[in-house]
Amino acid sequence: MSVLIVCMRNVLIASILLIFVSGCNNMKLEDFANKKPIFKIEEYFLGKTTASGLFIDRLGKVRRQFTVEMEGIQQEDNFILNETFLYNDGEEEFRRWEIKKTGENTYEGISDDIIGVALGESSGNALNWHYTLKLKYGDGIMNVKFDDWMIMQDEKNVFNKATMKKFGIRLGDVYLFFTKQK
Repeated sequence: MSVLIVCMRNVLIASILLIFVSGCNNMKLEDFANKKPIFKIEEYFLGKTTASGLFIDRLGKVRRQFTVEMEGIQQEDNFILNETFLYNDGEEEFRRWEIKKTGENTYEGISDDIIGVALGESSGNALNWHYTLKLKYGDGIMNVKFDDWMIMQDEKNVFNKATMKKFGIRLGDVYLFFTKQK
């Protein structure tokens, strides 16, 4: 009887782990192919943009809230996006993206806190990025994979949802609401 209980417990643990690991994203770029307006990151973020956002952990708890001030600058073939984050705990963080268009609908991005190169692809009103970020965690750094979706609502507003994972396990989601400043 105890062997049966141990097996049932192991099946339960494996099922719970599978739920946490799978947390898959069902969005596909082709689903946005005919959606308007067409989202071009180098056009939307040119100039000044602001955002507000939050991080919700995998259990549904809001862990952090923040605002972002951004400025996009076109420099020859590179698009520079400077981001200044201000968190609700008073921490301030700066990130400078260098984004290069590599094809009609593809992009590459680099930043000091990105491991390797961020890869982006757009379709219709959506852009999907994949990258690994060196995230401050306590007194150290944790490398976290991002599946980052930006969806243009209209000429002024973009919604962003980024899923964070470590070892294939979903840690939580970052939600941002961008507003183009004119």
